[in-house]
Amino acid sequence: MNVLEIFSYPPVSRGFFLILAAGAVLPLVGVFVVRLNLITLRFMLMHGTLLGGALALAFGLSVLPVGIAVNLALVLLVAAVSRSSGVNIGLVITFFMVLSIGLAFAVIYRAGVPAKDTLEVLWGNLYAIRPSDAVAVYVFLALVLVFLGFGYRRLKAVLFDREIAFTSGVRERALYNGILILTSLSIAVAMRLIGALLLDALLILPAIVASFFARSIRALFGLAALFGFIGAVAGFILSIVLDIPVSSATAVFSAVLLGVGYIIKRSFIK
Repeated sequence: MNVLEIFSYPPVSRGFFLILAAGAVLPLVGVFVVRLNLITLRFMLMHGTLLGGALALAFGLSVLPVGIAVNLALVLLVAAVSRSSGVNIGLVITFFMVLSIGLAFAVIYRAGVPAKDTLEVLWGNLYAIRPSDAVAVYVFLALVLVFLGFGYRRLKAVLFDREIAFTSGVRERALYNGILILTSLSIAVAMRLIGALLLDALLILPAIVASFFARSIRALFGLAALFGFIGAVAGFILSIVLDIPVSSATAVFSAVLLGVGYIIKRSFIK
């Protein structure tokens, strides 16, 4: 069977177009994660999505909406606790990160969730995504573009400097909370596509590669989307040619792209 024949199967073609769209859009959110140093938040949300997946599997529900709901709850809790208590937000994130992973494995153990299903949450299964979940992903990716399009000038100010943005009259706190919510949703979507352990291949690595070459915020967003799209296409095709999981192929290619980008930056760009 050749490559073109493989694309005739609906799960394969559906997965292909889905990862292309995600590869082009999710790195835009990765720009926020990199520029605003939200790496710790990312780990908490990964654990939150795992908790959501465990709850969904335990009660026979769809993984994607439950993971999104849990992540939204975590973000709102972090914002509320850090604001009301005055505790450093990093400490609050760490608390909920540990709590969510502990609850996830407690649910998995008590509910007797099969190891195979648990690994699917960790590693993702692009071909197993239902048409209804695929539609939900497309709607979310469109909302990301709308968020960026209508708020670009204000978001640009927040990315440059949050304090300067606030003194300039920008509703910095509201935008920052919006970015946190967007990040939480993006991580839930990325985990459903390629799994918790490899979501950086779509979300973070393209944004880091873009930062090597971009000379403006606009260029950073544009290059992040371009590198994410390239990584998604190459990873998907490599997975078919080499007969390995899409998540693994995408992660390896994105890592190589990062290495090549770094070498080019060090050798040719001053």
